[in-house]
Amino acid sequence: MITENNLKIRFRLPNGEEFEAEGSQSFIEQQRNYFLTLIGKGGSTSLVPTLSVEKQPAISTPPAAHTPMTTARPDDLSPIRLWERILREEGNVVVFRKRHKLSIQESVILVLAGARVLLRKQPCSALEISRALKLSNINMNGRLDRLLAGEIQQGYLSSEGVKRSRVYSLTDKGMARAFILAEKLND
Repeated sequence: MITENNLKIRFRLPNGEEFEAEGSQSFIEQQRNYFLTLIGKGGSTSLVPTLSVEKQPAISTPPAAHTPMTTARPDDLSPIRLWERILREEGNVVVFRKRHKLSIQESVILVLAGARVLLRKQPCSALEISRALKLSNINMNGRLDRLLAGEIQQGYLSSEGVKRSRVYSLTDKGMARAFILAEKLND
């Protein structure tokens, strides 16, 4: 049930990147700014709404009127700190700081997002992802390519290569999903 204090917004950038958030207006604004920062668009990209929000007040988001995410949020919730609270760097991969009740697919999406934000690394090889999951004590029941086939089909991940040289990277839609998962884990 959506109330005036609990809004839902979805928008698509001209290049096809999508964002969806639900919560208070200030929460949505913070999420939007953070998402734009993560994908390297800053706060100056013009937005093109693609779905009108059901029975909800419109949220006007003039592109230049927003401050950058680093000043809109307290220091302990800055974009890098968000990921550092969930993941840590170990060697050349990121691993979870503690166990979470996540599916393998959600774990992989968060690991790829963490590698992108914390290590500035994209794409990641299947071996690196498997190593990150193993170091995080997440048991993978099956082959990674088969486990991630649904995520690729839904547009969250993309993959290139075959067999041992396969690499995975997050799409912009996948990064938005990772961000939402990370926010839920930080609550």
